[in-house]
Amino acid sequence: MKLAPIYLAAALCGGALHAPALAQPQTAEDTPVSARVSVGPLDDGNWFVRYTFDAPQPVYALAHSLTGYRSATWTPQTDGVRFGRLDGIDVIIAEEPVSEIEFSIIPLTGQLPNDPTPFVTFAGGGIAIHDAQFELVGFKDMEAVEALEGDIAAASASVIPMEITVEADGPIRTSADTGQGTLSAPVKDQYIYLGDGEFEPHEGFSMLADPYLPGWLASSFPDAVEGFLTTLETNWGRELGEDVSLIVAYKGAQARGLSLDGNALSDQVMLELGGQGFAEANGDALAYLHWYTTRELVELFQTPGDVRLGGPETAWIHDGFANSIAYQLIASDMQSRDEFLSSVYTGAFEDCVATLEGGTLESAIERRAVTGPYACGDFIALASDGYLRQRDIFGIWQALTDWASRSSDKTIDKQVYFTAMQLLGAAPAQRERIRAIVEDELDKPRTALRELLEDAGLEPQFNESGQLRALDWPDYAVQ
Repeated sequence: MKLAPIYLAAALCGGALHAPALAQPQTAEDTPVSARVSVGPLDDGNWFVRYTFDAPQPVYALAHSLTGYRSATWTPQTDGVRFGRLDGIDVIIAEEPVSEIEFSIIPLTGQLPNDPTPFVTFAGGGIAIHDAQFELVGFKDMEAVEALEGDIAAASASVIPMEITVEADGPIRTSADTGQGTLSAPVKDQYIYLGDGEFEPHEGFSMLADPYLPGWLASSFPDAVEGFLTTLETNWGRELGEDVSLIVAYKGAQARGLSLDGNALSDQVMLELGGQGFAEANGDALAYLHWYTTRELVELFQTPGDVRLGGPETAWIHDGFANSIAYQLIASDMQSRDEFLSSVYTGAFEDCVATLEGGTLESAIERRAVTGPYACGDFIALASDGYLRQRDIFGIWQALTDWASRSSDKTIDKQVYFTAMQLLGAAPAQRERIRAIVEDELDKPRTALRELLEDAGLEPQFNESGQLRALDWPDYAVQ
């Protein structure tokens, strides 16, 4: 989950906000299933989660374990099965391999700092279930889990192909199918929706909107998304395909200000929005929603084929580039483009400096400086663009994905970034400036960041208090 930068909301409407992380692409639909999971509500308000296995193993780890909420919300119902955490990984241990394991769980509807919201509620009474929260990796013993040293992502290639069945009263929907009372689908990193909403087809995507979504948003938002996708597809030089879907969950207008959270999944974007700021037509709130949605859509383009994003230590790469592209594209449609960019990047500069004052950029998320990778990564994206003659940020990302596709783990990480920048023509001294921002504990982070922008030809301008006021902004809308 990703926290949206506070300074953006201040620039647009001053409302309170929260926002969230990218889940990796998972099981392909044509992969043979070797496990099944059934989920559904119980009479006591809990939900059941029942796994069945074709080839039982004695130890399983939850593939998405970055946040340890399950220890307090999942209770085994199968004799001889224990559940707990080992080195930050949720682990299921059976006295001997069994073909069926069942849990009673409290459905978590709150946002998580590192994973998509497990269960998303809707003001209209529906609920959406993130299917990948149930994914497992099998192990022969506990020693094999210990060997991961807490890095469950290292076992991502061994996630068990799984089918999910949701059982509940009423209609159940994915973007591709609908059932009544029950629905089965391959686990593919998507939300399964229970409720009265429906996926409506649009140009290039389908959208399910909360029936209680304010009319001023429901009527205009699909056309806006069509425009965002068209612009991104033009700049990226490729289409996402017909499977892209968008879900908009409305949280009501009880809270002050506005709130906006979201996740980009393999081919779906989930948005959770609410607050008084969205209750009535509001240009600032709409601009914020457009920026946030564009940023999430950008992330759908970042992992073509079997390329995947790196872990939290490399969030400055993908989050920073997505942030930068979204800001520039949204600003390109504004009459006050330079004023808007000045306002958001003033806050971003201070956010980045504060992050670097607390430690290295690559340790930011570990230190819970979760907005730092967006802010600093955005400036690194701008500097990367500035260092290269063509000034083509989309071309840079194409180079990153191309080089990652040639690597053994097909991951866009720090090594891939610096190798790609070298191949694109960035000089050693230029790469060293960026490396220092990422890896070093800087004595003078404000000076280091300022010198990076100057060295990249971005012509930063500062006021008497040392606050960033302007840059030589690129215009990605015309590339």
